[in-house]
Amino acid sequence: METKAQDFVRNEMLKNENRIFVGKIITISVFYLVITLLLNHIRTTASLWIVWPLIIIQFVLYFSIFVATISRAKVFGLKNWSAFIIFLVLAVLGRINDWEMIIIPITVLVMTILSVMNKKLSAQGQFILMPKNEQ
Repeated sequence: METKAQDFVRNEMLKNENRIFVGKIITISVFYLVITLLLNHIRTTASLWIVWPLIIIQFVLYFSIFVATISRAKVFGLKNWSAFIIFLVLAVLGRINDWEMIIIPITVLVMTILSVMNKKLSAQGQFILMPKNEQ
């Protein structure tokens, strides 16, 4: 049975994990948007040595969105392969035509809502709350 202090600490840790995830996913998404807009603006006129590194950065940011959501989905209780397959399908579908304009905002919105509704701590958070004699 948890005491009021443990319950308070647990709730604060949940809030902190939610804030960290939301901050991370929004930061990655904003950087992805900025790089994408910059690439769309300069792609036809810039030299290849400028465009290709930006394309690589864009791909890294794009897949970082899905890596962050996979790691957060595991906290919710989604199994490793289930989360990987779901977000791999979304990542591949997002690269078709301009579907990324739909997939990324929906993924970010749904994962943010699920993160706020989540009442499970990550493995690190559970380890911190574990009494010293059980560690």
